[in-house]
Amino acid sequence: MSFVTAMTAALSAWSAGNPLSEMDDRRLNDLGLNRYDLFDGRNLSASARGALYSARRSERAANWLR
Repeated sequence: MSFVTAMTAALSAWSAGNPLSEMDDRRLNDLGLNRYDLFDGRNLSASARGALYSARRSERAANWLR
């Protein structure tokens, strides 16, 4: 198995399990998230990922209100 094939399979498996990865950047921005947040949360458990996303949204909301 080549490196590219392995990476494609890993990305496909991750994308299938994460519906947020199918959203475009504008929708993610409406949720207070971005692609970097999804990348950072890719290897976390579901509860840890939710906590990460919540913390990132709260941080962005606080910065926006300043």
